[in-house]
Amino acid sequence: MKPRIVFVKTPDPRGVVDTLIKGLSKSLSARNFEVKVVEPTQNNIQEVVNEIIEYKPLFTFDFNLDGLIFAEKDGEQKILADILGNIHVTWFLDDPMIHFTKLKSALQSNQLLYLTIDIEHGQWLGSIGKNVAFLAPGINPTDFPPPNVEKEFEIAFIGPVADPDNIEHAWKERFDDNLFGFAVELGRMLYRNPDMPVRFASGYLLSQYNQDFQQAMIKFQQEREEEFMQYLTEITLYAMHMRRWNIIDSIEDFEINVLGPVDGETKDNVVVYPKIIANEDIISFLSKTKISLLSHPPFIPTGLAYSVFASVGSNSLTMVEERLSSKSFLVDGRDLVTYHPIDSVEIEGKIAYYLEDAPSEREAIAKQGRDTVFRNHTILQRGEFLANMLNDIIKRASQEEEKKEQVSEEPPPEKLN
Repeated sequence: MKPRIVFVKTPDPRGVVDTLIKGLSKSLSARNFEVKVVEPTQNNIQEVVNEIIEYKPLFTFDFNLDGLIFAEKDGEQKILADILGNIHVTWFLDDPMIHFTKLKSALQSNQLLYLTIDIEHGQWLGSIGKNVAFLAPGINPTDFPPPNVEKEFEIAFIGPVADPDNIEHAWKERFDDNLFGFAVELGRMLYRNPDMPVRFASGYLLSQYNQDFQQAMIKFQQEREEEFMQYLTEITLYAMHMRRWNIIDSIEDFEINVLGPVDGETKDNVVVYPKIIANEDIISFLSKTKISLLSHPPFIPTGLAYSVFASVGSNSLTMVEERLSSKSFLVDGRDLVTYHPIDSVEIEGKIAYYLEDAPSEREAIAKQGRDTVFRNHTILQRGEFLANMLNDIIKRASQEEEKKEQVSEEPPPEKLN
Protein backbone atom coordinates (compact mmCIF):
# COMPACT_ATOMS: atom_id res chain seq x y z
CA MET A 1 0.00 0.00 0.00
CA LYS A 2 1.34 3.43 -0.95
CA PRO A 3 2.00 5.90 1.88
CA ARG A 4 -0.62 8.62 1.83
CA ILE A 5 -0.19 12.37 2.27
CA VAL A 6 -2.86 15.07 2.44
CA PHE A 7 -2.01 18.63 1.44
CA VAL A 8 -4.19 21.14 3.28
CA LYS A 9 -4.63 24.06 0.89
CA THR A 10 -5.34 27.45 2.45
CA PRO A 11 -6.06 30.88 0.91
CA ASP A 12 -3.01 32.69 -0.47
CA PRO A 13 -3.54 35.93 -2.44
CA ARG A 14 -0.13 35.52 -4.09
CA GLY A 15 -0.83 32.01 -5.36
CA VAL A 16 2.57 30.73 -4.22
CA VAL A 17 1.03 27.99 -2.08
CA ASP A 18 -0.97 26.74 -5.06
CA THR A 19 2.07 26.40 -7.29
CA LEU A 20 4.14 24.71 -4.57
CA ILE A 21 1.41 22.18 -3.80
CA LYS A 22 1.09 21.33 -7.51
CA GLY A 23 4.83 20.72 -7.78
CA LEU A 24 5.14 18.73 -4.55
CA SER A 25 2.10 16.63 -5.41
CA LYS A 26 3.55 15.73 -8.79
CA SER A 27 6.95 14.91 -7.34
CA LEU A 28 5.62 12.81 -4.44
CA SER A 29 3.24 10.92 -6.74
CA ALA A 30 6.24 9.98 -8.89
CA ARG A 31 7.91 8.63 -5.73
CA ASN A 32 5.08 6.21 -4.98
CA PHE A 33 3.11 8.39 -2.56
CA GLU A 34 -0.66 8.63 -2.80
CA VAL A 35 -1.55 12.31 -2.70
CA LYS A 36 -4.76 14.11 -1.85
CA VAL A 37 -5.44 17.86 -1.67
CA VAL A 38 -8.17 19.26 0.60
CA GLU A 39 -9.29 22.86 0.90
CA PRO A 40 -11.01 23.58 4.24
CA THR A 41 -13.32 26.57 4.68
CA GLN A 42 -15.54 27.73 7.52
CA ASN A 43 -18.47 25.97 5.86
CA ASN A 44 -16.90 22.58 5.10
CA ILE A 45 -14.43 21.96 7.92
CA GLN A 46 -16.30 18.94 9.33
CA GLU A 47 -16.54 17.37 5.87
CA VAL A 48 -12.81 17.90 5.36
CA VAL A 49 -12.00 16.35 8.74
CA ASN A 50 -14.19 13.33 7.89
CA GLU A 51 -12.46 13.07 4.52
CA ILE A 52 -9.02 13.05 6.16
CA ILE A 53 -10.08 10.47 8.76
CA GLU A 54 -11.49 8.18 6.08
CA TYR A 55 -8.38 8.59 3.90
CA LYS A 56 -6.06 7.62 6.78
CA PRO A 57 -2.93 9.49 5.67
CA LEU A 58 0.46 8.94 7.24
CA PHE A 59 1.20 12.63 6.73
CA THR A 60 -0.69 15.91 6.46
CA PHE A 61 1.05 18.98 5.07
CA ASP A 62 0.43 22.72 5.12
CA PHE A 63 2.28 26.06 4.89
CA ASN A 64 2.96 28.44 7.78
CA LEU A 65 0.66 26.38 10.05
CA ASP A 66 -2.33 27.86 8.18
CA GLY A 67 -3.80 24.39 7.59
CA LEU A 68 -3.43 23.08 11.12
CA ILE A 69 -6.78 21.58 12.16
CA PHE A 70 -7.89 21.24 15.77
CA ALA A 71 -10.50 18.79 16.99
CA GLU A 72 -12.04 17.97 20.35
CA LYS A 73 -11.26 14.77 22.19
CA ASP A 74 -12.12 14.00 25.81
CA GLY A 75 -13.25 17.59 26.23
CA GLU A 76 -9.90 19.00 25.07
CA GLN A 77 -8.87 20.84 21.91
CA LYS A 78 -6.15 18.79 20.23
CA ILE A 79 -4.33 18.91 16.93
CA LEU A 80 -5.94 16.48 14.51
CA ALA A 81 -2.59 14.75 13.96
CA ASP A 82 -2.39 14.00 17.69
CA ILE A 83 -5.80 12.35 17.53
CA LEU A 84 -5.18 10.39 14.33
CA GLY A 85 -1.58 9.49 15.19
CA ASN A 86 -0.14 10.72 11.91
CA ILE A 87 2.58 13.32 11.33
CA HIS A 88 1.77 16.89 10.33
CA VAL A 89 4.40 18.68 8.26
CA THR A 90 4.36 22.46 8.00
CA TRP A 91 6.66 24.44 5.72
CA PHE A 92 7.41 27.96 6.93
CA LEU A 93 7.97 30.19 3.89
CA ASP A 94 8.98 33.05 6.21
CA ASP A 95 9.94 33.53 9.84
CA PRO A 96 7.94 31.28 12.21
CA MET A 97 7.89 34.26 14.59
CA ILE A 98 5.38 35.95 12.28
CA HIS A 99 3.05 33.02 12.93
CA PHE A 100 3.82 32.76 16.64
CA THR A 101 0.18 32.66 17.78
CA LYS A 102 -0.39 29.52 15.69
CA LEU A 103 3.01 28.12 16.61
CA LYS A 104 2.40 28.52 20.33
CA SER A 105 -0.83 26.53 20.09
CA ALA A 106 1.09 23.64 18.49
CA LEU A 107 4.22 23.55 20.66
CA GLN A 108 2.91 20.79 22.95
CA SER A 109 2.46 18.37 20.05
CA ASN A 110 5.22 15.93 19.11
CA GLN A 111 3.43 14.96 15.89
CA LEU A 112 4.71 17.99 13.95
CA LEU A 113 7.70 18.29 11.66
CA TYR A 114 8.72 21.85 10.85
CA LEU A 115 10.40 22.74 7.57
CA THR A 116 12.05 26.14 7.20
CA ILE A 117 13.68 28.09 4.38
CA ASP A 118 16.18 29.71 6.72
CA ILE A 119 18.86 28.14 8.90
CA GLU A 120 18.37 30.65 11.72
CA HIS A 121 14.66 29.84 11.85
CA GLY A 122 15.54 26.16 12.19
CA GLN A 123 17.99 26.89 14.99
CA TRP A 124 15.33 28.84 16.87
CA LEU A 125 12.75 26.07 16.52
CA GLY A 126 15.37 23.48 17.46
CA SER A 127 16.25 25.44 20.60
CA ILE A 128 12.68 24.99 21.85
CA GLY A 129 12.84 21.25 21.27
CA LYS A 130 11.01 20.93 17.96
CA ASN A 131 11.69 18.56 15.05
CA VAL A 132 12.93 20.75 12.23
CA ALA A 133 14.58 20.40 8.82
CA PHE A 134 15.82 22.86 6.21
CA LEU A 135 14.09 22.93 2.80
CA ALA A 136 14.86 25.78 0.41
CA PRO A 137 12.08 27.10 -1.86
CA GLY A 138 11.92 26.16 -5.52
CA ILE A 139 10.08 27.27 -8.64
CA ASN A 140 7.53 25.39 -10.70
CA PRO A 141 8.86 25.53 -14.29
CA THR A 142 5.35 25.48 -15.75
CA ASP A 143 4.69 28.93 -14.21
CA PHE A 144 7.27 30.64 -16.42
CA PRO A 145 6.98 31.95 -19.99
CA PRO A 146 9.69 31.09 -22.54
CA PRO A 147 12.98 33.02 -22.23
CA ASN A 148 12.54 34.91 -25.50
CA VAL A 149 9.84 37.29 -24.19
CA GLU A 150 10.48 40.85 -25.37
CA LYS A 151 11.76 43.21 -22.68
CA GLU A 152 9.36 46.16 -22.29
CA PHE A 153 10.61 47.56 -18.96
CA GLU A 154 14.02 48.49 -17.61
CA ILE A 155 13.67 48.01 -13.84
CA ALA A 156 11.11 46.24 -11.65
CA PHE A 157 11.14 46.41 -7.86
CA ILE A 158 9.09 43.87 -5.91
CA GLY A 159 7.08 45.48 -3.10
CA PRO A 160 5.24 46.19 -0.96
CA VAL A 161 6.94 49.42 0.09
CA ALA A 162 6.05 51.91 2.83
CA ASP A 163 7.56 55.22 3.89
CA PRO A 164 9.15 54.45 7.30
CA ASP A 165 8.05 57.88 8.54
CA ASN A 166 4.43 56.72 8.21
CA ILE A 167 5.20 53.66 10.32
CA GLU A 168 6.86 55.79 12.99
CA HIS A 169 3.87 58.15 13.12
CA ALA A 170 1.55 55.17 13.67
CA TRP A 171 3.84 53.80 16.39
CA LYS A 172 3.83 57.10 18.30
CA GLU A 173 0.08 56.75 18.69
CA ARG A 174 0.34 53.18 20.02
CA PHE A 175 3.62 52.87 21.93
CA ASP A 176 4.91 54.71 24.98
CA ASP A 177 8.18 56.63 24.60
CA ASN A 178 10.38 53.74 25.74
CA LEU A 179 8.84 51.15 23.44
CA PHE A 180 8.86 53.61 20.56
CA GLY A 181 12.51 54.51 21.07
CA PHE A 182 13.58 50.87 21.31
CA ALA A 183 11.58 49.94 18.19
CA VAL A 184 13.19 52.68 16.10
CA GLU A 185 16.71 51.85 17.32
CA LEU A 186 16.26 48.11 16.73
CA GLY A 187 14.80 48.74 13.28
CA ARG A 188 17.75 50.92 12.33
CA MET A 189 20.19 48.29 13.62
CA LEU A 190 18.52 45.68 11.41
CA TYR A 191 18.65 48.12 8.50
CA ARG A 192 22.40 48.56 8.92
CA ASN A 193 23.07 44.85 9.54
CA PRO A 194 21.03 42.81 7.04
CA ASP A 195 22.48 39.45 8.15
CA MET A 196 21.54 39.93 11.82
CA PRO A 197 18.45 37.97 12.96
CA VAL A 198 15.95 40.07 14.90
CA ARG A 199 16.00 37.70 17.91
CA PHE A 200 19.76 38.15 18.29
CA ALA A 201 19.66 41.87 17.52
CA SER A 202 16.95 42.58 20.10
CA GLY A 203 18.89 40.82 22.85
CA TYR A 204 22.09 42.62 21.95
CA LEU A 205 20.46 46.05 21.82
CA LEU A 206 18.57 45.47 25.06
CA SER A 207 21.87 44.77 26.84
CA GLN A 208 22.90 48.37 26.08
CA TYR A 209 19.95 49.84 28.01
CA ASN A 210 19.67 50.48 31.74
CA GLN A 211 18.63 47.69 34.06
CA ASP A 212 15.13 49.02 34.73
CA PHE A 213 14.29 49.01 31.02
CA GLN A 214 15.82 45.55 30.58
CA GLN A 215 13.67 44.16 33.39
CA ALA A 216 10.56 45.83 31.95
CA MET A 217 11.19 44.30 28.51
CA ILE A 218 11.88 40.85 29.99
CA LYS A 219 8.60 41.11 31.89
CA PHE A 220 6.85 42.16 28.67
CA GLN A 221 8.18 39.07 26.90
CA GLN A 222 7.39 36.65 29.72
CA GLU A 223 3.89 37.89 30.54
CA ARG A 224 2.69 38.87 27.03
CA GLU A 225 4.75 36.64 24.79
CA GLU A 226 2.48 36.81 21.75
CA GLU A 227 2.33 40.62 21.89
CA PHE A 228 6.11 40.74 22.24
CA MET A 229 6.60 38.57 19.15
CA GLN A 230 4.18 40.80 17.24
CA TYR A 231 6.21 43.81 18.41
CA LEU A 232 9.43 42.25 17.03
CA THR A 233 7.65 41.39 13.79
CA GLU A 234 6.53 44.99 13.33
CA ILE A 235 10.08 46.20 13.94
CA THR A 236 11.42 43.77 11.36
CA LEU A 237 8.88 44.94 8.80
CA TYR A 238 9.84 48.54 9.61
CA ALA A 239 13.49 47.70 8.83
CA MET A 240 12.40 46.06 5.57
CA HIS A 241 10.41 49.11 4.50
CA MET A 242 13.19 51.45 5.54
CA ARG A 243 15.58 49.57 3.28
CA ARG A 244 13.15 49.35 0.38
CA TRP A 245 12.07 52.98 0.65
CA ASN A 246 15.64 54.24 0.70
CA ILE A 247 16.52 52.15 -2.36
CA ILE A 248 13.72 53.42 -4.58
CA ASP A 249 14.10 56.95 -3.21
CA SER A 250 17.84 57.07 -3.96
CA ILE A 251 17.65 56.07 -7.64
CA GLU A 252 17.57 59.22 -9.74
CA ASP A 253 18.25 58.46 -13.39
CA PHE A 254 16.04 55.46 -14.13
CA GLU A 255 12.35 54.68 -14.04
CA ILE A 256 11.44 52.11 -11.39
CA ASN A 257 8.31 50.00 -11.66
CA VAL A 258 7.17 48.92 -8.21
CA LEU A 259 5.07 45.75 -8.14
CA GLY A 260 2.64 45.87 -5.22
CA PRO A 261 1.24 48.63 -3.03
CA VAL A 262 3.23 51.68 -1.94
CA ASP A 263 2.34 53.68 1.18
CA GLY A 264 3.86 57.15 0.83
CA GLU A 265 4.67 59.86 -1.69
CA THR A 266 7.20 58.68 -4.25
CA LYS A 267 9.31 60.58 -6.76
CA ASP A 268 8.24 61.10 -10.36
CA ASN A 269 10.48 58.29 -11.67
CA VAL A 270 8.62 55.66 -9.59
CA VAL A 271 5.67 53.96 -11.30
CA VAL A 272 3.46 51.91 -8.99
CA TYR A 273 1.44 48.85 -9.97
CA PRO A 274 -0.48 48.23 -6.72
CA LYS A 275 -2.54 45.33 -8.06
CA ILE A 276 0.42 43.23 -9.24
CA ILE A 277 0.60 40.98 -6.19
CA ALA A 278 -0.15 37.49 -7.46
CA ASN A 279 2.79 35.23 -8.24
CA GLU A 280 1.59 34.70 -11.81
CA ASP A 281 1.39 38.45 -12.49
CA ILE A 282 4.78 39.15 -10.92
CA ILE A 283 6.49 36.46 -12.99
CA SER A 284 4.81 37.76 -16.16
CA PHE A 285 6.02 41.32 -15.46
CA LEU A 286 9.55 40.25 -14.54
CA SER A 287 9.86 38.19 -17.71
CA LYS A 288 9.34 41.46 -19.64
CA THR A 289 11.88 43.39 -17.55
CA LYS A 290 15.61 43.83 -18.04
CA ILE A 291 16.57 44.18 -14.36
CA SER A 292 14.67 42.89 -11.36
CA LEU A 293 15.68 44.68 -8.13
CA LEU A 294 14.88 42.80 -4.92
CA SER A 295 15.28 43.69 -1.26
CA HIS A 296 15.14 40.75 1.14
CA PRO A 297 12.85 40.87 4.15
CA PRO A 298 15.20 41.06 7.18
CA PHE A 299 13.36 38.13 8.77
CA ILE A 300 14.96 35.81 6.18
CA PRO A 301 18.68 36.22 7.07
CA THR A 302 19.87 33.70 4.46
CA GLY A 303 18.03 35.58 1.71
CA LEU A 304 16.60 32.34 0.31
CA ALA A 305 13.09 33.65 -0.21
CA TYR A 306 10.89 32.18 -2.93
CA SER A 307 10.89 35.55 -4.75
CA VAL A 308 14.64 35.30 -5.41
CA PHE A 309 14.33 31.98 -7.24
CA ALA A 310 11.23 33.20 -9.10
CA SER A 311 12.95 36.39 -10.21
CA VAL A 312 16.07 34.60 -11.43
CA GLY A 313 13.91 32.03 -13.19
CA SER A 314 12.01 34.75 -15.06
CA ASN A 315 15.07 35.55 -17.22
CA SER A 316 15.45 39.02 -15.76
CA LEU A 317 18.86 40.04 -14.41
CA THR A 318 18.22 39.84 -10.68
CA MET A 319 19.94 42.29 -8.35
CA VAL A 320 19.67 41.28 -4.73
CA GLU A 321 21.36 41.99 -1.40
CA GLU A 322 24.44 39.93 -0.74
CA ARG A 323 23.92 37.18 1.84
CA LEU A 324 26.70 34.76 2.71
CA SER A 325 24.35 31.83 3.28
CA SER A 326 22.82 31.93 -0.21
CA LYS A 327 26.07 31.85 -2.19
CA SER A 328 26.00 28.07 -2.52
CA PHE A 329 22.63 28.28 -4.29
CA LEU A 330 23.11 31.17 -6.72
CA VAL A 331 26.50 32.61 -7.64
CA ASP A 332 27.15 36.36 -7.77
CA GLY A 333 28.16 37.47 -11.25
CA ARG A 334 27.07 34.20 -12.81
CA ASP A 335 23.40 33.69 -11.85
CA LEU A 336 22.58 37.10 -10.39
CA VAL A 337 24.21 40.32 -9.17
CA THR A 338 24.45 41.33 -5.51
CA TYR A 339 24.64 44.74 -3.87
CA HIS A 340 24.98 46.19 -0.39
CA PRO A 341 21.53 47.36 0.74
CA ILE A 342 22.57 50.76 2.11
CA ASP A 343 25.05 51.68 -0.64
CA SER A 344 22.85 53.69 -2.99
CA VAL A 345 25.83 54.70 -5.16
CA GLU A 346 26.69 51.04 -5.77
CA ILE A 347 23.08 50.16 -6.57
CA GLU A 348 22.56 52.86 -9.17
CA GLY A 349 26.06 52.34 -10.56
CA LYS A 350 25.37 48.65 -11.21
CA ILE A 351 22.01 49.46 -12.76
CA ALA A 352 23.67 51.93 -15.15
CA TYR A 353 26.41 49.46 -16.00
CA TYR A 354 24.09 46.58 -16.90
CA LEU A 355 21.53 48.74 -18.70
CA GLU A 356 23.82 51.04 -20.64
CA ASP A 357 27.40 49.72 -20.72
CA ALA A 358 27.05 45.93 -20.72
CA PRO A 359 23.68 44.78 -22.08
CA SER A 360 25.16 41.56 -23.47
CA GLU A 361 26.64 40.73 -20.06
CA ARG A 362 23.27 41.44 -18.47
CA GLU A 363 21.55 39.07 -20.87
CA ALA A 364 24.18 36.36 -20.32
CA ILE A 365 23.79 36.47 -16.51
CA ALA A 366 19.99 36.45 -16.81
CA LYS A 367 20.13 33.40 -19.10
CA GLN A 368 22.61 31.55 -16.90
CA GLY A 369 20.55 32.31 -13.80
CA ARG A 370 17.41 30.97 -15.42
CA ASP A 371 19.26 27.83 -16.52
CA THR A 372 20.62 27.29 -13.00
CA VAL A 373 17.20 27.65 -11.36
CA PHE A 374 15.49 25.39 -13.89
CA ARG A 375 18.25 22.80 -13.50
CA ASN A 376 18.81 22.82 -9.73
CA HIS A 377 16.08 24.70 -7.88
CA THR A 378 12.65 23.47 -8.91
CA ILE A 379 9.83 22.47 -6.59
CA LEU A 380 10.00 19.02 -8.21
CA GLN A 381 13.53 18.60 -6.86
CA ARG A 382 12.43 19.89 -3.47
CA GLY A 383 9.70 17.25 -3.62
CA GLU A 384 12.38 14.59 -4.17
CA PHE A 385 14.12 15.79 -1.03
CA LEU A 386 10.81 15.78 0.86
CA ALA A 387 10.02 12.25 -0.34
CA ASN A 388 13.39 11.02 0.95
CA MET A 389 12.71 12.68 4.29
CA LEU A 390 9.25 11.13 4.64
CA ASN A 391 10.46 7.70 3.55
CA ASP A 392 13.19 7.89 6.18
CA ILE A 393 10.53 8.65 8.82
CA ILE A 394 8.50 5.65 7.61
CA LYS A 395 11.58 3.41 7.70
CA ARG A 396 12.53 4.44 11.23
CA ALA A 397 8.96 3.95 12.44
CA SER A 398 8.91 0.45 10.90
CA GLN A 399 12.19 -0.46 12.58
CA GLU A 400 10.89 0.70 15.96
CA GLU A 401 7.72 -1.33 15.46
CA GLU A 402 9.77 -4.43 14.59
CA LYS A 403 11.82 -4.01 17.76
CA LYS A 404 8.64 -3.81 19.84
CA GLU A 405 7.30 -6.98 18.21
CA GLN A 406 10.57 -8.83 18.85
CA VAL A 407 10.51 -7.85 22.51
CA SER A 408 6.89 -8.97 22.88
CA GLU A 409 7.66 -12.35 21.24
CA GLU A 410 10.60 -13.17 23.54
CA PRO A 411 9.68 -15.85 26.13
CA PRO A 412 9.54 -14.69 29.74
CA PRO A 413 12.61 -15.55 31.85
CA GLU A 414 12.45 -18.83 33.74
CA LYS A 415 11.84 -18.63 37.45
CA LEU A 416 14.70 -19.64 39.66
CA ASN A 417 13.98 -22.08 42.44
